[in-house]
Amino acid sequence: MSKRSIFGLDPDQLNELMSLGSDVEGPAEDSHQDTDIEKGQKDGPDAASAEKSPPEHSRAVEGQPTASLIDVEQPGSRIGRYKLLRVLGEGGMGMVYLAEQEGQIRRRVALKIIKPGMDSKRVIARFETERQALALLDHPNIAQVYDAGTTAIGRPYFVMEHVKGSPITEYCDRHKLSIEDRLVLFQQVCHAVHHAHQKGIIHRDIKPSNILVSAEGDRAVPKIIDFGVAKAMSQPLTERTLFTEDSQLLGTPEYMSPEQAEMANEDIDTRSDIYSLGVLLYVLLAGMLPYDSQTFRQGGVEQIRKVIHETDPKTPSTRLTRLGEEAKKLAENRRTELATLAKRLHRELEWIPLKAMRKDRAERYRSASELADDIENYLNGAPLMAGPLGTGYKLKKFVRRNRLLVGGIAVLMIVLAVGVLVSTVFAVSQARTRAEMKLIIDFLDQDVLGAATKARVGEATVGFILDSSSDELETRFSNKPLIQAQLCRMFGETYRNLGEYEKATQFISRAIEIYKRCRGGTHKNTLLAMWHIGWVYIKQEKFREMEQLMNKVIEIRQQAHGVKHPLAEMHGLACAYYGLGKYKDAESLFNELLANMPHEYFLLPNVKAGLAGVYTAQGRYQEAEPLYEEVKIYPGDIANMYRLQERYEKAESLIEETLQKSRLKLGERHYHTLKREYVCLQLYMDQNRNDEAETLASESLGIARGQLRKNHPLTLRFINARAVLHTRKAEYDEAARLFQEALKGQLVELDDDHPDLLKTKNDFGVLCREQAHYKKAESLLQEAYTGRAGKLGPEHPHTVESLKQLIKLYEDWNKPDEAETWRVKLQHQQGTE
Repeated sequence: MSKRSIFGLDPDQLNELMSLGSDVEGPAEDSHQDTDIEKGQKDGPDAASAEKSPPEHSRAVEGQPTASLIDVEQPGSRIGRYKLLRVLGEGGMGMVYLAEQEGQIRRRVALKIIKPGMDSKRVIARFETERQALALLDHPNIAQVYDAGTTAIGRPYFVMEHVKGSPITEYCDRHKLSIEDRLVLFQQVCHAVHHAHQKGIIHRDIKPSNILVSAEGDRAVPKIIDFGVAKAMSQPLTERTLFTEDSQLLGTPEYMSPEQAEMANEDIDTRSDIYSLGVLLYVLLAGMLPYDSQTFRQGGVEQIRKVIHETDPKTPSTRLTRLGEEAKKLAENRRTELATLAKRLHRELEWIPLKAMRKDRAERYRSASELADDIENYLNGAPLMAGPLGTGYKLKKFVRRNRLLVGGIAVLMIVLAVGVLVSTVFAVSQARTRAEMKLIIDFLDQDVLGAATKARVGEATVGFILDSSSDELETRFSNKPLIQAQLCRMFGETYRNLGEYEKATQFISRAIEIYKRCRGGTHKNTLLAMWHIGWVYIKQEKFREMEQLMNKVIEIRQQAHGVKHPLAEMHGLACAYYGLGKYKDAESLFNELLANMPHEYFLLPNVKAGLAGVYTAQGRYQEAEPLYEEVKIYPGDIANMYRLQERYEKAESLIEETLQKSRLKLGERHYHTLKREYVCLQLYMDQNRNDEAETLASESLGIARGQLRKNHPLTLRFINARAVLHTRKAEYDEAARLFQEALKGQLVELDDDHPDLLKTKNDFGVLCREQAHYKKAESLLQEAYTGRAGKLGPEHPHTVESLKQLIKLYEDWNKPDEAETWRVKLQHQQGTE
């Protein structure tokens, strides 16, 4: 095979040059460790001033000779056919000029030349390394080499494309590029790095200041520059000795892979650049480096190596949420709100850079092209290679994107479970069992999976598969009603788990109907199905229906089956009382359950957590906390308790973790996710983080309106929260409209003394007071105070809040006597003079 000659050198000569130059210091910002580490130079958004410089910064390397002005070429002088216009930058071994090429082709170029006094054999070798590396590459996103030569006194130079751009992070922030635009830009960088790897070149110093972005028409085009510490993959192993003798870190520590930090260069491969790309993506998304530069460099080389090898970077979302006001600016630079950015980073988006940055390179992306492909997967909503290894994630993503096979798999699991039930519960003859199992298998094969094959692309959701199968279920099992009832109940439970509560009600109601007809209203299968539909009511917050249903089932079990304490049903009734705001009834029933429930009973933790919830609602936090700590379930409720105690830091940490898990496991549209988002919203509002609260409230309310039934109490709570936020912004008309909508729904759904209704009256009263509608404000605030005092007690924080709002009302209304009367009442309740 012929060898390609580049500037008169073949690949073997190129490798030799790279080997000779391996211990020569590169550009100033990444050259000698004393300069780079001890001075604490940073790279990334938190060091924007460094990134504004051209690729060769205008400072010399500590410990190296600095060229005098007499020796350095001056603007206006010529090198060959190039007229030097001005200095673009100065690095450890070279000067970079903006020059004008004269002759038939006239254009502005960047001319890089070795500085006087630096033209030793090894420095020249390093210089040649960069020149040859660039010459090997031909890609639209890599700066192009045009020419090379030597000056009259023998100093080598080369001429390359002049990239009139900014470092990629600076460009993205200045133009406020969205997350999607940043990802598309980053993909181009990945493809350019992949091209270099295919040519046998490892960059070894990928970072923002080495990737300049310029606008070409309406397109942003990144170009990789500065291959000053590049390595050819076929070079000899002699580089290691020279490298370790000088104890150099070639590259920039914050972007350096663990194996590169080891300084054993024969062990560096393309996956070292993958790591650096991961750090770059981390910075583009989150606006900060994975490790804080100041503390990262404090202990010198050994500290850097230790951190890179042993410390896992915090997730971008975690670091973002701890930045305070700075985080808002980062979100603005990405054309989004902080809450939205944090929410997006909480999930798949941060998995990609973290996979690229794995300590074990075998766990990283295999190539820069594969990394680019995973970016494409994210943009298209496809499963990520960076996603969890478990099937749950892949299943969820496929359902979201295509949903054909997954629908069949989900139903397959259900039907097989029913097949087991058929063979065990009914205890029929072996021949009959086989016949019934064949019916179920035929149903699975012909109707369930058949529905998936008939669906159009994007149409076959899990719900679509179940709905399509249900019509045939009715026909196929018309003479096997008990099998049909079992299937309906299992379909209903699946819908409930998916958060599709209306469909769950439909299927479980059908099962109850069949059981009643075939087995009677007191049969255990009928009662079990009734218990299951009760938990659908709980998710829908249909607490009145749940109360009536559980009272009925308890009566049947006590009278028809002689069960004195039907524990599961009593637990359901206690939860209904809690949801209805009947806290004393709920507390009494939870305590009765604890007195009669065996220690091993499966619902015992739920009962203790339920009692803790009742205590929290009554403001009895000291009684609630030990119960929550004992059972350690319902973290969203625990976070809410911390919030009500104004332990905001602890509340925020817990609710963020809980919300992230809920979004990953259940999806953004699930009832449990929305409940946890409401706790997070209340936390933001308590802390007057109104912009974050507004973003979260808007997104969550939109989902709640589309996903939950009309007048669902959770939806009404979101509506009330948005009204409060509009009040704070003096957007009174919109606030009033939302308060009226919330009140209208709550008067239908809730009792007159329900805490949600009383909260809306209190908040609406505040709005009316701000509008100087004092009479209406007085009516609403007095109703809220009276209701809260009777429901929660005079010393409850909510009652005290209403009392304070009344005092302010009368002060604003210029009624000092009334204000004093209520102030005395407040002092009496608080035990003060």
